[in-house]
Amino acid sequence: MSAMNVWARARHRLGWGLSVHGLDHVTIPCHDLPVAEVFYVGVLGARILMRIDEAFLRKVGRFEDADKGAIHTSVVFSGGPRIDLFIQPEGQPPPLAGHPHHAFHVRPGELLKWKRRLNDAGVPTYGPTRLGPPGQASLYFNDPSGNHLELVTQGFVPDTLVGAPDMNALAYSWRSR
Repeated sequence: MSAMNVWARARHRLGWGLSVHGLDHVTIPCHDLPVAEVFYVGVLGARILMRIDEAFLRKVGRFEDADKGAIHTSVVFSGGPRIDLFIQPEGQPPPLAGHPHHAFHVRPGELLKWKRRLNDAGVPTYGPTRLGPPGQASLYFNDPSGNHLELVTQGFVPDTLVGAPDMNALAYSWRSR
């Protein structure tokens, strides 16, 4: 029995009548919010939805949150979901761990262009590599805070390496260009 069948039967048996409709947002911890904005907006092409700063938190009556790490910038790529970039010096994955990471979908014809764009911005990449079925390809890299990111596509035609990324190859010190 497939995992989907097991889940469907369990859901029916429990009679929840509830369902999750999708992913609303993801939070990513960042050491430096202005640097994160330059990277996610300037390099990856996200757009800023809102900035939540100390003044805003105080204005809406969240006085205690202004000093407890609630300051963040919300960005979005076409197709969502929202990504909230929080000032937080910890929470990034260990440098050599492959997980957790955040994967963003791109068109197959754009994956190599993304590799060039990231490399030109001083961001080392690994890939394209394939961990899934033929035609799937991924490009791995880190943001300036060390969060692991992936660009993934289906229908990729060029030959690709097969296997997990070499996380050692992704370390760098960010310098905005």
